[in-house]
Amino acid sequence: MKPRGIDRTSGECVPRVRFWVGVGIFLSSMLAIAEKSWAGDETASNPSRPDPSARARSIDRSIEEGWKKAGIKPAKVASDEEFLRRAYLDLVGRIPNIQEARAFLQTRENGKREKLIDYLLGHPDYPKNFATQWSVLLVGRSNQGRNVDRAALTTWLRKQFGSSRPWNEVVYDLVSSTGSNRENGAVNYVLAHLEFGAVPLTSLTTRLFMGQQIQCTQCHDHPSNEWKQIDFWGINAFFKGMKTREIRKPDATGLEAYDHTELTDEPTDTYVTFDRRNGLVGVAFPRFLDGRKISQGTDVVRRAELGKLIANPNNEFLAKAFVNRMWAHFLGRGFVHPVDDFGSHNPPSHPELLDNLAREFQQSGYDVKRLCRWIMLSRAYQLTSIKAKANEQEEALFAGMQLKPLSPEQLFDSLITATSAHKGGANDEDQRRRDAWLKQFLFAFANDEAEESTSFQGTIPQALMMMNGELMQQALSSKPGSFLGQLVADAQRQSRTPDSYMVDSLYLAALSRHPSAKELGQARQYIEAYPDSLQVLQDLFWALLNSNEFILNH
Repeated sequence: MKPRGIDRTSGECVPRVRFWVGVGIFLSSMLAIAEKSWAGDETASNPSRPDPSARARSIDRSIEEGWKKAGIKPAKVASDEEFLRRAYLDLVGRIPNIQEARAFLQTRENGKREKLIDYLLGHPDYPKNFATQWSVLLVGRSNQGRNVDRAALTTWLRKQFGSSRPWNEVVYDLVSSTGSNRENGAVNYVLAHLEFGAVPLTSLTTRLFMGQQIQCTQCHDHPSNEWKQIDFWGINAFFKGMKTREIRKPDATGLEAYDHTELTDEPTDTYVTFDRRNGLVGVAFPRFLDGRKISQGTDVVRRAELGKLIANPNNEFLAKAFVNRMWAHFLGRGFVHPVDDFGSHNPPSHPELLDNLAREFQQSGYDVKRLCRWIMLSRAYQLTSIKAKANEQEEALFAGMQLKPLSPEQLFDSLITATSAHKGGANDEDQRRRDAWLKQFLFAFANDEAEESTSFQGTIPQALMMMNGELMQQALSSKPGSFLGQLVADAQRQSRTPDSYMVDSLYLAALSRHPSAKELGQARQYIEAYPDSLQVLQDLFWALLNSNEFILNH
């Protein structure tokens, strides 16, 4: 139904019609994707499994009990505007575009937050986002040479998240896969960490998939928990027997050139030796962290056996590590902090809740999307970040949403979404420009510690790129096809308050919210005071895109 009071013959009608058509398309898409997502959810056909809302209420009870015991008053519930932006960044790795923001904020449907979550879980940018995140965690951001095909790994991960493959099966493939690093992207994880006798591979595998920091025990027993040298080298022994081979094929000129790398396993009965602090030499055969051993002979493939032990549906290491990492992804901090340092020396803030979520995650068949729903429907996730400065206890008890810096990829994709800066040429040219800018962003903003940022530390190159880099200059362009050019054209077709329309659009595009009355009034004063309103709009847009509100996920 069209809104009342619009003259269909006036210029004002054009942008409004566009808006209401956009609302209809968005809501129809959201409902269709949500229904598809619900259809694939076993909860709908299996009443014995807890529905997302029931699981979220269980989370709420545990979190609220912690607040009560500590005498903490939690923050208020986030506004729709704050929740919308947060959900988009966390699930699809970018802010909503202006049409998506207007459509969600306009609707008054019951349960629209839950519907938005399901819509985003079915969005094609969901697997893209999580594939990007896990590519960084698995192989970092730096160029690791031709033996690591990052694009193949990212493509492989995207397929796994897109098909909702159980997480334990994904992990099994990452740990045990063989073959071509081009055809089987999972192989690239192992290939990226084979130096120094696979010591980096041992450390990263236990951290990412078991939540255990045992890297220091390669040299000595851990000073503050139960891990010993034999535990580190027992895992390292699983990685013996691997062979790599570079495959060369004729290129376009007929000359042989590198084509891809192949990874294979050969059964082995070798053992690992390591130096003890007392001067003696230790010996280790494959042994899992819980003490389980495998055959020491050549009748097994060691890496495949390690994959089975980690991916075993009953392995609590894997379930707890992933639940904790996902909680930290959405809330800014895990039950165990840092996320990969489980142990008696570092107890979880909510041990019973972590145990329950891990058990439910196992029982769900390691369903990543279902875990996302549980967390995002919880009260803790939906609290505002607007509060008095929190102390360490309040942060550990999740009494308000923590501010999370955007990753380089999130920041770049959000800038592109807000400004359409890459558009204005042929499709091929647009894509080349986008790819070139992304490389610049990763160079200026990324660290290579393969970790999500926990604090924002601006640098001079970052500030310069955001203030006057090529991407920002293109974002502020008013040429045909640009965001500002289209905005001015739409505003000129309105017979009433074109200035308010333009200011409101800039805030929605950059910050996914409407301006406050004060912000709107100040912006309109500037526009009215200067004959060149375009320059004022460019200055305002520049300020919004360089604000803390834009570069932080709140």
